[in-house]
Amino acid sequence: MSDYGAQFNSVADLVSTATKGIFNKIDHMLFKALIAGLKNEDYQAVSIVIEQLVKEQKPVSIPPLYFVSQAHPNDRARQKAEFALTTFKQDKKIAELTAGKELKAAVADLIKEFGNYKS
Repeated sequence: MSDYGAQFNSVADLVSTATKGIFNKIDHMLFKALIAGLKNEDYQAVSIVIEQLVKEQKPVSIPPLYFVSQAHPNDRARQKAEFALTTFKQDKKIAELTAGKELKAAVADLIKEFGNYKS
């Protein structure tokens, strides 16, 4: 597994440890599958997942999209995730929560703000 994949697993573990209780079991399974798709190093595969997350507009998507925007090995995937984040209209809040922080700490703070689910 690539370094990106290992780092993503670490962030995915953070995402799966808290809950806002907003997803039913089917939504949870589908969302978990989408997030797993972000681990793919193939741009086309990641692009499809990002588009779906944007379409759903669930704030819980912000932390994993932020991680992809910062750490994905494919530059186009990083750019697409960065653009996707702007569709949530939380640019100021994301900037405040991530400023000057290491990636893992920034993602943890985004999770605290925008929530996630329990696996």
